[in-house]
Amino acid sequence: MADIDANVAEQADGTVTETTGTDQANSPEETSAEIARLRADLAKSKAALDKATKEAGDAKKALRARQSAEEQAADAKQEELEELRRQVEELTKDRTVATTSKTIFAFVQDENAANTIANALYGANDIDAALGALSKAWLAKEKALKLEYGKVPAPGVGGSDGPSITREELDAMTLSKRIEFANAHPDDYNKLLGR
Repeated sequence: MADIDANVAEQADGTVTETTGTDQANSPEETSAEIARLRADLAKSKAALDKATKEAGDAKKALRARQSAEEQAADAKQEELEELRRQVEELTKDRTVATTSKTIFAFVQDENAANTIANALYGANDIDAALGALSKAWLAKEKALKLEYGKVPAPGVGGSDGPSITREELDAMTLSKRIEFANAHPDDYNKLLGR
């Protein structure tokens, strides 16, 4: 098989071309023989799989034949219970996802994004996908708000009369909050410091 891979290349359009290798070159007869051998191996493997599947089916039939009517009824009841459990789990998931989606929709205002996030969050099976979808929805909402309202100052910051926080409030802030405030509102920060 390695010889075939080294000497035959499949093009993007599906055509097969033979390439020349410096270390090994197979003739068309050798390649055909290798393909025939591989097909024979595949046929043997398929026959073995079919035989094993048939034997498993026969064994299941034989087991059912040996079982009493009570045992067969118990097996049928067990299968029915498993199906009911599966349905309950599916309904529970649907209800949980719908509730979560409704909550998320209140924030992102996009039904598809809310459903994607809720499904990803169910059972915490794909947190990265949920966070990615949430980030994407949030950025879309932010963009829509900027288009709708233009540049809006953060609530409680600045105004025509000057900064809305006092020097005491600024002094009470942690260093990280002061830096954040200074970066977000440099004019207000400078006014508060008397610069």
